[in-house]
Amino acid sequence: MHIAIVGPIATAQVGHLLAEGESTLDVLPVGYVGAPFLATLIEALLARGHTVSAITTSVGMPLRNDAPRWWHGERFHLACCPMRPRAWPFNGWRPGRIVDLYAFERAGLLRAIRASGADLVHAHWAGEFALAALRSGLPHVITSHDLPAQVARLQRGQRQAAYRWLRAGMAWRVMRQARRLTTVSPHMVAQLEPQSRVPVALVPNPLPAWVFEQPAQPEPGRQRVLMVNQGFGPLKNLPPAWRAFAETRVKHPDAELVMLGQDFEPGGLAEAWCKANLQGAEAMVGLRFIGPVSHREAIAWMARSDVLLHPSLQESFGMVVAEALAVGLPVVAGRASGAVPWVLGGHGRLVDVSQAQAMADALRGLLDNPSLRRQLGQAGREDMARRFNAAEVARLYELEYTAALAEAAPAHPD
Repeated sequence: MHIAIVGPIATAQVGHLLAEGESTLDVLPVGYVGAPFLATLIEALLARGHTVSAITTSVGMPLRNDAPRWWHGERFHLACCPMRPRAWPFNGWRPGRIVDLYAFERAGLLRAIRASGADLVHAHWAGEFALAALRSGLPHVITSHDLPAQVARLQRGQRQAAYRWLRAGMAWRVMRQARRLTTVSPHMVAQLEPQSRVPVALVPNPLPAWVFEQPAQPEPGRQRVLMVNQGFGPLKNLPPAWRAFAETRVKHPDAELVMLGQDFEPGGLAEAWCKANLQGAEAMVGLRFIGPVSHREAIAWMARSDVLLHPSLQESFGMVVAEALAVGLPVVAGRASGAVPWVLGGHGRLVDVSQAQAMADALRGLLDNPSLRRQLGQAGREDMARRFNAAEVARLYELEYTAALAEAAPAHPD
């Protein structure tokens, strides 16, 4: 089967699949950073004998036209389509990408899908990628990874709220037009089925095999709490987490909180908020702002930590939680945070993350008990390997692909 995977794909994560001479990252656009599990799915499908065309967008490409650029490997093809860097202001003579609902980007994606020669298109996220897939006319599977309307409701700034509501409108259109839909957790199935015209199938996100091979290596004499977030938004629920850590240090004065991700670099938005809002210089002690790191570096930090603190108010899946458990790291997270309890499966502590004291009590309970941490970590690793291994996820998607192709096949008279 030849499958077009359309979504936010980072070229650094699939460059090794290209032929020699085509995989130099210096000549590849960056793609769309932020969803490493798509590379995991692509590799799993290739391992099962399929041909894959990976199609994504990238800033930094000329905006003269919407033509994609192609690179090739063995049964693997990569297309990057130009994306305007600015959402609202003009990009040269072209308007901001949200002003015309990503029309320029969708045109490039559509050209790439039609040029791929794929039997079927599988689009991720219910935005420009899915709209281009639906327009292609190919048999399709659409995977929705979030709840755009819920995100829009929580935005504070008018411009950001407008951007998110326009994205939510794009997603609503996808939900009404898609003939084959999947999502990544039971929580998401319950949220999306009332919006969809067809049943929504459950296929979780995949974890790569190398994550399970990462040995847990907590550092002796150090108690490290880890947080991994992309961005400093209201759903991340960070202020109570920082207050919880300050309370934790009353009993564990040598503990440190390491923070990875965009906006968590030294001097970034997160550090600026802490300096302005946390009371007293003592509250800043033990906070380590690291910032963006590669996917493999993030996993290595997990392996060197003692507890993952994940204060998010809402997760459609919770990839960070699954990855932490896969390396044997127990988790403190929200009992009402969407899909988090389903992913966590009892291998950590579920609390009311709106309450700093509840998170602090859970952190102290785990930091005080190394044997419990090891027990939870080992059980979590085994559970993630059973539920979210890449080969099983690829098999589940194969069932969806086969059904989509069967639905699109012309009926033959008896």
